[in-house]
This record gives sequence, structure tokens and C-alpha cells, in this order.
Amino acid sequence: MSFSDKSLEDSQILVIFANCMEKVNQRTEEQYYIESKRLRAEVIQMADALKDNPLRFTVTNGITMDVEITKSDLKTIASKNTQDNRFNAFKNMVARDIKGFIEKATYEGWRAVIPGKHPETAFFAYFSRELGGKAYLCIRKIKNTGLFKPYAIIDQKTFDAEIQNLKK
Repeated sequence: MSFSDKSLEDSQILVIFANCMEKVNQRTEEQYYIESKRLRAEVIQMADALKDNPLRFTVTNGITMDVEITKSDLKTIASKNTQDNRFNAFKNMVARDIKGFIEKATYEGWRAVIPGKHPETAFFAYFSRELGGKAYLCIRKIKNTGLFKPYAIIDQKTFDAEIQNLKK
């Protein structure tokens, strides 16, 4: 075997290895479902720790917000699933660090509340991040307290349905 034959053989091995690794790194729907459930359990455990001690912080990103995250907020986010188990796993991963998400996110804008829905809410604000996939955090401003509370982590398709109502 000559040097050029050896190089060809090595490059073919690298291609085969890369293809094998790609297959190993691809998860099935069932694996994403299992991962989503595992991450959801972590979020619920974190939520339990907030039962009598909500997380509060102030952040300025497009708008200044006094944010409060309660047990109920995290449970609501963890419970809002889509048909896409991959996104559900991603959403639950993001829910573990909402403060970090907001601090590094892009402010997309706000929208008014749909009449008759969420009477306690003044408006919804949207923030996005690209973390191997795009996610949008929907935060609502509560009328009587002025606090901002996380409401949902949504995918691109859901955000696209809302975008025509957004204002900067």
C-alpha cells in the first residue's frame, strides 16, 4: 500500500467514524420524551424550593422588570408541553435558569392581553434566545403588583402566531 492509498483509507475511516458518531448523537423521540420528563422533574423540584420563598430580581433588558418566580410559575411552565418532545426537553432545560435566560435574551417586544383572558395581566413581554434551538420566554406583567412573572416558554411556531400583535 502506498502513502496515497493509506491517506485515502484514513479519510474513509474518518467519514465512517463521523457517520457513526452522528447516529450515536441523534436521539429518538422516546429518548427526548424521557429527557423531557427528567428535566421536568428537576424543574418541579426547583419549584418546591420556591414554595415559601419566591425568587425575586430586577433586570433591564429592553424594559426594566421586577421579576418574581414562584412555585406556581415554574409548575405552569413545566406543564405547558407541545407535541415536540425535543422542544419540551429544551423548554424544561431553559426553565431551570429563567433569570439567566432573561439577562442574555433579546427583547422581542410586548403585546396586549386578549380581551376576556388573563384579567390580572397588564401585558405580555417576549424575550428570545438561540440555544441550539430558538426559544421564547413569555412574561406577564401583573396589574395590581407591577411584578413580572414568567408564563410560558414557547417555540418558533407559537411565537410566529403572536408576532403580528407585538409592539417594541
